[in-house]
Amino acid sequence: MILCIIVPAECAIEQRGQIINIAAGDHPILNAENCPGFYYSTTSGTYYESLELTFSEDGFIKTGDAIYTSKISSGSTAFFGKKYKVLEDGLLSENLVSYGSRDLQKGNDFDLGNDYKLVLQGINGDYALLEFQRNSVPVTTESVEEGSKFSFKTRIEGTEYVILEGTLDKVLDSKDPVVRLTSVNQYSDTPLKLEVGDEYGKFEVTAITSKYIELRNRVPIRLQPGDYSTILDNLIDFRVADNVYRACSYNMTKDTIKSYKIRGTSLAVNRSDSSPDSCFWTADSFGILFYDPEYNLSTESLELSLDAGNDWIPEGGLVYESLPVKVAYKNPEMGDYGEDWFNEGYSVLGWNGKEYAYLGSDRGIVNILLDEDEKLLHPNEEYSLKEGYTLKVTDLDSDNACLTVFRNNLPVYSSIISPGKSADLGTHTLLYTKELNGVEVPLFSAYVDSIIRGDELSAVSLKYLLHFSDSPLELSYGEEVGELTVVETYPKLRLENKHEVWSGSDINVSEDIWIGRFEKKTSGNLYVTFYPYMNKVEDVKSVLPSTTPASIPVMSIEEYLVGI
Repeated sequence: MILCIIVPAECAIEQRGQIINIAAGDHPILNAENCPGFYYSTTSGTYYESLELTFSEDGFIKTGDAIYTSKISSGSTAFFGKKYKVLEDGLLSENLVSYGSRDLQKGNDFDLGNDYKLVLQGINGDYALLEFQRNSVPVTTESVEEGSKFSFKTRIEGTEYVILEGTLDKVLDSKDPVVRLTSVNQYSDTPLKLEVGDEYGKFEVTAITSKYIELRNRVPIRLQPGDYSTILDNLIDFRVADNVYRACSYNMTKDTIKSYKIRGTSLAVNRSDSSPDSCFWTADSFGILFYDPEYNLSTESLELSLDAGNDWIPEGGLVYESLPVKVAYKNPEMGDYGEDWFNEGYSVLGWNGKEYAYLGSDRGIVNILLDEDEKLLHPNEEYSLKEGYTLKVTDLDSDNACLTVFRNNLPVYSSIISPGKSADLGTHTLLYTKELNGVEVPLFSAYVDSIIRGDELSAVSLKYLLHFSDSPLELSYGEEVGELTVVETYPKLRLENKHEVWSGSDINVSEDIWIGRFEKKTSGNLYVTFYPYMNKVEDVKSVLPSTTPASIPVMSIEEYLVGI
């Protein structure tokens, strides 16, 4: 059984995490380094949360054997994917804004969210007069000297707590006064109160101390093959494979954000020694890479190799590969389809995290748009496929169904199927083909299982619906993609860097995939942590505006900025 973690939400943004084993005796531990959803700082590698699972039977966790822990460090913690300031044991104030640096000009207020804003009232030499407002009404005003820290407080449950703090880094007294603020953090004035015994879905709070918060499952958790099951409400779900005890972790966010990163597992290397270093990611460690839990199938990999003693990636040191894997048709009658790469099945491969079918050497790849097991289609009902295609039952009697494929509302193919008697292929299959780059592709196929006739309700029962794109993506030898160049198209796709690449900043691997980094010094050694990520900027109900990779802040989704 394969398990994936997911948080279901309408218009949510899906992030897949590590693939884990969930058979009897398995003891996986998920944290922010290998599972999306948990808070993680991509500037320091800081994280607080972990989920420890013990499986006493295949897919079964006994009461108390699923343990969610959030450690507390330097007055900060995280809870269900969000960062908090600890006001006191069990009283947490959410970190709403976290800025590394921000310029504030007089007349251009700093909108903070929750109806708060910071206003520069004026400058006097090395001092700036900062006013903290809510609903444009002054809360408090403070004169701050250049280089000094500042903070603004509010009263919560009878006690004053800091809800905005930062440093006044620079003061520029000119015609248009401006100051530079650094390390700005705003905290919620409506804190979260946790108490032992509080219930969160299947979990309850079992311990609150000055060092950690702990929740355990209050009921057993059973994960069956094919399950799509919530583990932590609004944070983590598991998707279990159909035939083996493995699973994928998923997270989906409902937050209104402007840009975000879907991040893979962080890998650290010691750059203080003289040996070369390398990092390797697959779908197991980078959730954006293609993975099909039904077949336990992944094809993509990403490898980074560094020269010894410097931060340059040598030629051929940055490699992306995707190896096609043959998958049999679910429709038993499609096994007789005898065209090139689609004979007895089709070759699946991932590209840039999406699922494609391979057309063969130098012929390109086509997106797999639909792979559905069952569909009940009523007469004149329009079944929307993709790329402008639709399917309709245009005529129906007791033994025959006339099925028509439309493209942009114009019929492109029609066939009368008599289940068990006549069909385009075998005795049940509707098959619409199209030649793409010299390959006869079974563009759309469906197995007509039965015809249902009734006085008031009639329908055609379809199975094994399969739809390929008719717009191949052609990847030619020598084509450049990001920092990479296509060096092989058969029997696999392979892209490499054909020139040295500086690894001291974020690396653009392909159109959407990047590799970020941060450094830490420990015991005299320099450790560099690399992590792959995909920049995503989507229009979720017109909430997220378009932007470019350069404008996306180097922050994880949990550190999204308010007010940009």
